[in-house]
Amino acid sequence: MMTDYLKKAKELGFTHAVHLSYLSVVCKPELRAYCNPQQCRNHGQNWVCPPGCGTLDECEKKAKGFHEGILLQSVTELTPPVEPQTYRELNRAHNFRFKEFIEALKPEATGLLSLTSGGCVFCEQCNYPKPCLKPDVKMESLSAFGIDVKNLCDIAELPFSFKNDIVYFTALLLIKT
Repeated sequence: MMTDYLKKAKELGFTHAVHLSYLSVVCKPELRAYCNPQQCRNHGQNWVCPPGCGTLDECEKKAKGFHEGILLQSVTELTPPVEPQTYRELNRAHNFRFKEFIEALKPEATGLLSLTSGGCVFCEQCNYPKPCLKPDVKMESLSAFGIDVKNLCDIAELPFSFKNDIVYFTALLLIKT
């Protein structure tokens, strides 16, 4: 079954898809600390970033009990200079691909938690602080959960860095077994 999931991810256009078994998700306060109004324009603006997503302890409770997942990457080479809109478009394409992947798995896989980079993109304008309009497709933020994406990529033996000529959008689908 997992082989089929990874194959589906590649068919949808992900650059990389890796099964992570015996996974222990660690929510690090020092990484969550970057989620603040001075360093992130999304802080206080949506349901997947603080304070809307809850405290780090609340995020950690959501991730507890998941010991398996699929790490997905959309990698794009760019020619600098790159307009900010390009990054937003690439992030949007990555997250819509992730949504399609989850929808393909839902008939078989239950107990899923979707975490991604770049925040939720499914509403033109987030309804925050009013109730989320699309809670069934909302994707949590890896950063808000304090998850070390570089470490996950190292475990999966995938590249990850912040460069001007290449962008790595990463998603983690946690699966309850």
